[in-house]
Amino acid sequence: MSQYPIWFLAISFPNVIVAMMLMIFFLFGGIHPFGDVDALFWSFILYLFTQLLWIVPVVLFFLSIFAWGWARERLAIGCCVAGWVVNIAAFLLVYNA
Repeated sequence: MSQYPIWFLAISFPNVIVAMMLMIFFLFGGIHPFGDVDALFWSFILYLFTQLLWIVPVVLFFLSIFAWGWARERLAIGCCVAGWVVNIAAFLLVYNA
């Protein structure tokens, strides 16, 4: 990890930590932030969207680490910011559920 600056790791690691804390609510908490529907297909689609709220920040974290290693600093920082946006949206959905 010595190739990564401390400030970059400081803004990228919370993407994984917050997503893992929210994962418990989305997987086992029975939270339905987008509501419930009776149709099986739409219920499955809503379930997938709910799970994407914690999967996307984790994927963006790894993408930002790889992008920094590929010398794409702007892409790496953009992925960190996008992960933060998704984490904040997921937290607000859990808080209001």
